[in-house]
Amino acid sequence: MKLSNRPAGVLGHLLIAALLSLGLCLPATANNMWKALFNEHMENAKAGEPDAQYELGIMYLKGQGVAQDRDEAVKWLKAAAASGHPLAEGKLTRIEEQEEKFEQLKSSADAGDLEAQYELAMMYLKGRGVKTDGDAALRYLRKAADKGDERAITRLGIVTFKGEAGKADYKQALSLFNRVSAKSVLAQYYLGEMYASGSGVKQDYGAAIDWYKKAADGGFNRAAGKIINLEEEQKTEQRRKANAAKRAQAERAELAAARQAEQAEQAKQSEERKQAEARSRDARSESLAKASRAPTKQVVARKPAPKPKAKSKPKRQLTGLDKLADSQWLRNKRPVDYLPSRVTRCDRDDDRLVCFSEVLHRTRGAKVVEYRVKSIISEKDAAYSIIYRNLVLDVTDAQEPEDQPLGYDDQLAQGFHVKTGWTAEH
Repeated sequence: MKLSNRPAGVLGHLLIAALLSLGLCLPATANNMWKALFNEHMENAKAGEPDAQYELGIMYLKGQGVAQDRDEAVKWLKAAAASGHPLAEGKLTRIEEQEEKFEQLKSSADAGDLEAQYELAMMYLKGRGVKTDGDAALRYLRKAADKGDERAITRLGIVTFKGEAGKADYKQALSLFNRVSAKSVLAQYYLGEMYASGSGVKQDYGAAIDWYKKAADGGFNRAAGKIINLEEEQKTEQRRKANAAKRAQAERAELAAARQAEQAEQAKQSEERKQAEARSRDARSESLAKASRAPTKQVVARKPAPKPKAKSKPKRQLTGLDKLADSQWLRNKRPVDYLPSRVTRCDRDDDRLVCFSEVLHRTRGAKVVEYRVKSIISEKDAAYSIIYRNLVLDVTDAQEPEDQPLGYDDQLAQGFHVKTGWTAEH
């Protein structure tokens, strides 16, 4: 089957981008992959291949596998355009437009325009029209935030919370979010994130749910899945505590029964020893009486009766669900997300087994779906019934086009359209 007429290097670039967007590469491995791809493109670009020249320009533009260098990016994109690459000319035009926009915004931002300060900060943060500069992004965000611009305050909180322009500062992020938490649903959402993860505050699912609900009530739909997720976490924790209490109670009952049996056995052995001693005394008295009437005979001592062996503790009988919960299920050499496996934790709930997976990722077209799987397993007549459904937590773009409008996936325009929550049962 023919997949594409693109060179192998271009397909490799797309594959690496997809892997990185899904978080499937460790940082060191990812860096090595980008560097290897950069070296491959450089070799082919110098040989005059337009596709390699174009991809090399993009890597210089984004700082992938090499330090960001807009001059080098423009040089290689011009080379690709001269060789007839269909996308290179359009990319050069957009770069010129971004550079012109940057200069206009810079002039307005330095004159005190709050909107321009915010947009300029975003350009510095994302490397649009200028080299990426986290310090400059923070400087312009702070200028707008100091004058009370709600959007700048919220974005500055997000940048410091995520560490997008340096080291994360949870204390500062918390202070910024609290400043606008009465109005900003985005700040409310991130306060939920902080309490849910325990970042800069004591982990508190109840407080996190309250903040998520405020964001959701304000129309920020991405919070809806997070609310359900934490409610499920609370239910899971309640099941685990209940099961732990049941196990502790059963262990105490077993220990009490074992002690009672041991005490009964000790009392029985004590009584048997008393009876044996009485019989022994009677036998000695009789023996002495006989000895006084008859010639002396050598008395052979009897061997003591062997002590009864201690009874072994009966093993707990495992049900089919118990055995299932102790298994590690694979399908096509991958852990199954609706059965007990290394990505799924299962707990007993009376006569059922409830399983809840860790956070998983799946690509759907240009989107990356973040989700968890909940399954309920029951047993009847040596057969299992499994009902499972997916809990969608978040949906983001797998790849961010170079020419998409400034902003992030957590912008209100994005968040209002994300569908999160339960899918249909399977």
